[in-house]
Amino acid sequence: MSVIICPWCQSEIIQEDGEEPEKICPVCENELDGYRTLQFNIGEDDEEDEMEDEEEERSISIDDNEDLSWMDDEEEAESSDELRRFDEALEELYDEQDLVPECPLCHEYMLEAGERLVEASEFSPRVPGLSGEPLLEAPFKLRVYVCPSCFTVHSFLGDEDRQRMVRRLSQSDKEN
Repeated sequence: MSVIICPWCQSEIIQEDGEEPEKICPVCENELDGYRTLQFNIGEDDEEDEMEDEEEERSISIDDNEDLSWMDDEEEAESSDELRRFDEALEELYDEQDLVPECPLCHEYMLEAGERLVEASEFSPRVPGLSGEPLLEAPFKLRVYVCPSCFTVHSFLGDEDRQRMVRRLSQSDKEN
């Protein structure tokens, strides 16, 4: 048996003798070959290398001369200027925030969008058996964050309500 290590997720992939080597990692589903690797063929004819180089040059020249006439220069400049202003606005907003959480989906920083008040009619508290009191009682506030990249909305318990929950848990600990 031989072991292959996935260069993407560092998982060990065990291969039975006589089996063909895996081409895709069963854990992360990425290709196993081609990750930050260079392949050098030592001892081959120079003619083959020259032919490969010529093919590569042709493919590069085709890509370089790609027709971009569909995009107007004015549109392109306006788009890049808009993106620059967007990035600058994001940086200013991040600087104003006390907490800058990371998006759970795309790992970009999230913007604080505001607060949400959760009323008693919108919330049914769970009452754990040890204390006999709910961990969190309505009304309470949630800080709402929005990801500017994937627009995921995420919320956290507000500061006052966090402190109230901590006090409640610490008091129930003293009673037991």
